[in-house]
Amino acid sequence: MIKNMVIPAVRNFKELEMALAAPQDVIFLLEGELIQLQGIVESVKRAKKKIYLHLDMVKGIKEDEASIHFLSKVIKIDGVISTRTSSLIHAKKYGLSAIQRGFLIDSHSIRTIIHAAAQVKPDYIEILPSFSYPKLETVKKETGVDIILGGFVEKKEDVATLFQAGAIAVSTSRAELW
Repeated sequence: MIKNMVIPAVRNFKELEMALAAPQDVIFLLEGELIQLQGIVESVKRAKKKIYLHLDMVKGIKEDEASIHFLSKVIKIDGVISTRTSSLIHAKKYGLSAIQRGFLIDSHSIRTIIHAAAQVKPDYIEILPSFSYPKLETVKKETGVDIILGGFVEKKEDVATLFQAGAIAVSTSRAELW
């Protein structure tokens, strides 16, 4: 679904408008408030795009099952992004696509990501920062899950490098790369 794509990662309405005009059919919503979600999701759906909500960063949403059930059935998001195992498990229960987000800072964080993926069985794993791409193959080999890279993606050359390293997609808030 998101193979070889640069995914717009948006934080505000101006970025959302640019992402809606971009050719990609997937948007990552990184920030916002619960009260704004219905309108945002309706705009994304009118543009015939999919929206993945970063659960850990949107205000007014808890990581509990009831919140995720609400997001799935009422708000009608397509998927979630989270560092929290329980959120991802609930998302999958309600038919949402699950992107496990992890930060590579040391060898322990690699083991944590691999262990969490064994529990969750996410659809994708998003690894940040993108310059940790030399460890991509280790995570992919251990989990069998396609990897999205994000964070510090600043120029076209970065995107090419990340795809060459094996990323299935790259997420970035740099609109010029969309």
